[in-house]
Amino acid sequence: MKQWKRLLNLVKHSDIMNFREEEIAKLIEYFSKQTDGFEKPKIVTIGGYALRAFSTLSRYTRDCDFVLKKTNGWYLDTIKKLLPEGLGIETFEKRGEYGFLRCVGLLNFNGRRAKISIDFMEGQVRGRIDEKVFFINDEFLQKSKKKRIPLGGKNVEIFVPDYSDYLILKIMSARPSDIRDVATLVWKKGIPDDLKERADKALAYPEIMEKNLKLMITDISDKRFLDSWKGTFVTKEFTEETKEHVLKKLKNLL
Repeated sequence: MKQWKRLLNLVKHSDIMNFREEEIAKLIEYFSKQTDGFEKPKIVTIGGYALRAFSTLSRYTRDCDFVLKKTNGWYLDTIKKLLPEGLGIETFEKRGEYGFLRCVGLLNFNGRRAKISIDFMEGQVRGRIDEKVFFINDEFLQKSKKKRIPLGGKNVEIFVPDYSDYLILKIMSARPSDIRDVATLVWKKGIPDDLKERADKALAYPEIMEKNLKLMITDISDKRFLDSWKGTFVTKEFTEETKEHVLKKLKNLL
């Protein structure tokens, strides 16, 4: 009986996550129309949804993260005026060359509440500590590419970063979900030759790369990591050999 209850809870959770993705797909299509296909201004998707442009493996996420370059004035002021009904502002700040807008929506799925959030970061991507700063500039935008990703039962078109930039962003962030993303990316696509050179230009504090890589290697080396990795992406593809391959690649960066 307990096993059936656990299975039923997993099914319900999956249904909610699928419903959430359908709503996020609608929002992405809405913002795409409002910005001429994310061209005016140019807006690039980062975070968990951009992962789908680099790997067939994907994980559920309730957040959609967008970045755009800071120019004269603030694009965030314009985006605020474009918000659709049902999407409210939770956080809005403008500080020098950096701006952040978090929009949230509360969904009702069969009597249960589900939250989604859409983040817009202008000028820089910042983490929770001062050393985590990635510049969104012309080079970043020029290297980004438009891709179609599977989301909410359809394919949606978005801009995603160049692979080097995306991997740097993930290493800079180094949250548990990012570590699993990095392991997947390194296994599937390897390490780009220009990673260190690009990090020196893209990051305000490039030394964060070595610091976080050491943390990631420690985490991935843990005997519990493999089960967590498999569970995150709901796959049996990952093996001890896969894990060791990823660790070897990451250690070569130090």
